[in-house]
Amino acid sequence: MPFHPSPEVHIRCLTGVDATTGQFPTELFPQIRQALATGMTRLGQHGMTAENVTRVTFTLRETDGFSACFPLLNDLFGRTCPATTLRLVRQFEHMGQLAEIELVAMPPADD
Repeated sequence: MPFHPSPEVHIRCLTGVDATTGQFPTELFPQIRQALATGMTRLGQHGMTAENVTRVTFTLRETDGFSACFPLLNDLFGRTCPATTLRLVRQFEHMGQLAEIELVAMPPADD
């Protein structure tokens, strides 16, 4: 039986750095919003959208302010409810970074 690699697409190391300044916003919500916007752009390069996401992993330095992200997350993922993991770390490599996101997506099944 031949081995068939998984068609999953992993989009890793999504951060909320501001592309114009190279700095991280001081609050969690804008970092999450920017990281997800970058993730949606990268998914689009694979012909996918948020509806293809099967897993989201949030790695956070702290949870303060994360609840402000719920409406955004509901807008993106409310229809498909991907599996979600929340990890906490003491610090990130980059000063000011509060979050990093990983997305796992599956292309639509062939009919």
